[in-house]
Amino acid sequence: MTGNSSPVKPECSDRSIKLLQLVSLVTVICVFLLIILGSVVRVTDSGLGCPDWPLCYGKILPPLEMTAIIEYAHRFVASVIVGPLIILTAALTWISFRKQLWLVVPATISIVLLIVQALLGAVTVIRELPGEIVASHLAVSQLLLATLILVTVVAYIGPLRVASGNKAMSPRDRLPLLLLCAAIAVYGVIVSGSIVTATGSTAACMTWPFCQGQLFPKEFAEAIHMGHRLVVALAGLFIIYVLHLGIRAKDRPKIIKIMSMGATTVFMLQILVGASIIWSGFPVSLLASHVAFATLTWAATISLAFLAYAEKAKSLIEA
Repeated sequence: MTGNSSPVKPECSDRSIKLLQLVSLVTVICVFLLIILGSVVRVTDSGLGCPDWPLCYGKILPPLEMTAIIEYAHRFVASVIVGPLIILTAALTWISFRKQLWLVVPATISIVLLIVQALLGAVTVIRELPGEIVASHLAVSQLLLATLILVTVVAYIGPLRVASGNKAMSPRDRLPLLLLCAAIAVYGVIVSGSIVTATGSTAACMTWPFCQGQLFPKEFAEAIHMGHRLVVALAGLFIIYVLHLGIRAKDRPKIIKIMSMGATTVFMLQILVGASIIWSGFPVSLLASHVAFATLTWAATISLAFLAYAEKAKSLIEA
């Protein structure tokens, strides 16, 4: 490694870099927790706990009723904690790292996605929870999480090699691309699951792994639900295969191997939780956990892809 250990260009002060690292990491954690809180809103049928927007029953504070409190908590965390953190992250990149495109571009995209999320949240309430908007709300939140993870990875590790003029990756080194494809596959699994919820098909299949003993049921709701399971099965084989490559990779930093093992474990738990939901009669706790494990798998795989592409990944090995 060279004498300069800064993950970004030397004209950026160490104080600015450390501040961005801290803020971006805290923002990623808070966005993840907000997604989980959103899943609690959904599985507890609290989406209309506050039937108006942005107020709750026309007031700043919600009534002392459980669904209203849950929905209000989600709005509060989104608007008072997560929103300002995302804006702060973007502001730091614009002020101190405006020449660093790997920071400025994803941070700017996160602001756009934040606005889209706010609009979707408002439309969700105003139109009384239309399924397609609820599904879009979850899908956009996952993209928002990914852009912030990219900012965090670049802040800590450095720009991605795909856009640098430094050493190019060997044509034989397919792990970064495969990890990116695995992350996209995880995103596809999440979207297919949100379609199940959006169409009201969650409880359409009462047995597992098949739906009422059928692999291809004819009823619409059952077909939607079983389609999600088939997506998980097909995408899951590819995801596990790629993560297996990450675990066995001999020319990668230990963080790649450790995170690959962690992602594999979380993904397997996600499948187990999915089956347990059916076996135990759709308890709220497991429904929320299902989204939590899916989001954690997505965060882990997209982080792995970004880390594998990062310029410093190779230099860390050669040090």
